[in-house]
Amino acid sequence: MVNLKCQACGVEVEMPFVCSFCGGAFCPHHRLPESHDCPEYWRVRARREPVVKVIAPPDIRAYAGPVLRASRSAVRFSPTEAKHILVGVVLVSVVGLSLFAARVFSNWIAVAAAVLFFTAGFIMHELTHKAVAQRYGLWAEFRLDIFGALLTLLSAVSPFKIIAPGAVVIAGQTTPDRVGRTAAAGPATNIILATLLFGVAQILRPGGLLDAALAGALINAFMALFNSIPFGVLDGLKVFRWNKLIWLVLFALSALVTAVSYLSL
Repeated sequence: MVNLKCQACGVEVEMPFVCSFCGGAFCPHHRLPESHDCPEYWRVRARREPVVKVIAPPDIRAYAGPVLRASRSAVRFSPTEAKHILVGVVLVSVVGLSLFAARVFSNWIAVAAAVLFFTAGFIMHELTHKAVAQRYGLWAEFRLDIFGALLTLLSAVSPFKIIAPGAVVIAGQTTPDRVGRTAAAGPATNIILATLLFGVAQILRPGGLLDAALAGALINAFMALFNSIPFGVLDGLKVFRWNKLIWLVLFALSALVTAVSYLSL
């Protein structure tokens, strides 16, 4: 009979225990999921705790629980969320218009394009968080923040621009690695958008649309860079706690694209 090594301590075991969650082989001392730091331990806790503790605003707690089951279906939107997204898009677009209308673009088509790239960067950042969270079976919906929405609105008439009308609220039970992946999805989306816009700019003729594409690339790259800072409620702290190498790659890429886009304007 071939002896196998315990995947936790390396001790050879003649008849190892096989974990029913991760499939690994372990000695009697490490046979339980909690004893070998099972990567699928969240499933064990889910079985032991059928009632999920939801941490969310009061208006969400009433109906969040029933939809926390894992699902592989398409991204779902509630009527309330759709209204909040619409208001958020309008607020960000107004700030974008105030920002780009003051620039010397050749025509209003270029201004509209710049506003579109600006708004898309914000909303796609948030909706990517939502898509990944729902993929993991969590409750996730965009919600306006009254104070942040007012600051965003005031930014339209202020030289200082603050874009914080709201964010995706996520509730449910999950694992640190899934929290990290969900957080990383936002900055990664902005990096992809910035790279695509910078690539499009290389084939455009000099003029308004070229400036709009470069401005869109710079803004998306800066969104990624700012959100990658490992501090407070920013995505960067969640990613840093999960995987420092992935955080470093995100931060470095966003800094690189930001610098290249800025120098190209």
